Amino acid sequence: MANGASLPVDVATLFRAALTCHSENRRPEAEALYRQLLDHAPDHAQSLGMLAMILTDGADEVEAEAVLLRHLALRPHDGGSLYGLGRLKARQGDDEAAASLFQRAAQWLPRLAPIFNDLGVSLHRLGRGDEAMVALDRAIDLEPAYAVAHGNRGVALFDLGRFDEAFDAQLAVLVNTAPASTELRASALENLGRAARKAGRLAEAGALASAQVEVGDLDANLVEQLGLILEDADHQAEASALRNDFARRAGVQRSGRATGAEATVLLLGAVGGGHVPIRYLVDPARFAALSVSILSPDQADAPLGSIDIEALGKVDVVFNTLGDVDHDGGRLAAANALCARLGKPVLNSPTMIPRTGRDRAPELFAGIAGLVTPKVTRSSPAELRDLAIEAPLLVRPAGDHGGENLVLLRDDADKRAYVSGGPNDRLLLTAFHDFRSADGLWRKYRLIFVDRRVYPYHLAIAGGWLVHYWRAEMGRSDWKRAEEERFLADWRGVFGAPAVAAIEEVARRLDLDYGGMDCALTDDGRVILFEANACILVHLDEPAARFAYKHQYVPPIREAFSRMLLDRAGAG
Repeated sequence: MANGASLPVDVATLFRAALTCHSENRRPEAEALYRQLLDHAPDHAQSLGMLAMILTDGADEVEAEAVLLRHLALRPHDGGSLYGLGRLKARQGDDEAAASLFQRAAQWLPRLAPIFNDLGVSLHRLGRGDEAMVALDRAIDLEPAYAVAHGNRGVALFDLGRFDEAFDAQLAVLVNTAPASTELRASALENLGRAARKAGRLAEAGALASAQVEVGDLDANLVEQLGLILEDADHQAEASALRNDFARRAGVQRSGRATGAEATVLLLGAVGGGHVPIRYLVDPARFAALSVSILSPDQADAPLGSIDIEALGKVDVVFNTLGDVDHDGGRLAAANALCARLGKPVLNSPTMIPRTGRDRAPELFAGIAGLVTPKVTRSSPAELRDLAIEAPLLVRPAGDHGGENLVLLRDDADKRAYVSGGPNDRLLLTAFHDFRSADGLWRKYRLIFVDRRVYPYHLAIAGGWLVHYWRAEMGRSDWKRAEEERFLADWRGVFGAPAVAAIEEVARRLDLDYGGMDCALTDDGRVILFEANACILVHLDEPAARFAYKHQYVPPIREAFSRMLLDRAGAG
């Protein structure tokens, strides 16, 4: 049926009604009316376009793409549908296709700032930093108060090494963000803190963080980012007060199933502690969870403030999420005392964590055949200043994760430059082992231990020694993903029997209910240990369209964790 004035009255009436619902943000009603209309007039281009707008923000990407393609077949130059299809491709990890679609959309909607923002994000992920900056600058020219674009611009500037400009860009996010937008503020503060460390602007960042505290509307993520900046700026007391005050106000937080839970788990943390990343591990569709953060040991009302311990007595099992000895300060002892009072089964007992520090690894894993465990020593800036660099050495702040502050010192000149930057007072020095593969690339494998059994999680392949999954840009390379899939499908076959035996012995000696390790393989089949502890991140954020194999091989980790939770809860 053709579009236009010849449409039957019922179709025209339906379309007007759908538009009214759409304009009033009554999207389910609008969607139903568009669908009803398209049953009568399948080629009604305007309805296809409007329905596509709704579906693009929904969960069914397959249907959204089908409707967008139907609309574009009728109107190939529709900027809205080109943009919507680009957004879908970006969510699926196909930034090449997304960037092309955004560029086409911009030809027809040249004053729509979000198109240029999303184009900049895709170009940045493709490693085309200068082009990304052009697109993001255009988004901000069109909409100067566009906070999201300022934030994305700051990330791109950081990766280009323009740290001062990156700091200023994140500052612009905060200036243009409402107090209630806690997620955006937290992201900006995280990136601002990273830029401040590189740009030498920690004092300015600390003052800004103090001002943000006064703004209010603080959630857990925002408090964490503010606390990190305040600590880096040497505002230790202020950071502690902020975190303890939030923990008091938060009290016992409930999540997961409200009814019909298979078990109830207490997620036990502490103010200022180093925590196990748990957002993927505990399945909210199966379990109810209570979260509690123990106050700092120096607080008069520690450990629980006004929380009545009886409120925690109904749980079936406790998961101690304190996993980093370098953030202890008495917190593990307090957690252990609380666990004893509760008398429930405990996963990752606080008594097991101190032996898992990076500097304890050579002792803990001594004598494992086929395992190379680099020497790790504790140091201070003054001690490092007097140390002669005779072989390459890695240095990081104690308790630091993610590699953001990990530096390779190849010689005394590198050392002097590092010390002159005013590093953290507590440092860890690790002997550096060249773990390049025969093809000149660097591979880092992550394996997860659930109840001392080994599960493969990911493989990152990069062109430099600082290998992290996000830096490796695995989504941009078919051959890298194919190699990762082979590892996940048959990690024992990839590693070989001697290396498998070494890793299984690491899992046994680590002796945690949940933990993991990062490592590399040498050309002669030995395993180089990077770290093995409880603070190993597992998630499933990669798009299924591009990482289908991860959606096959990662869920068994959560399933194994769920089985362990139920086993321990039943034993209790």
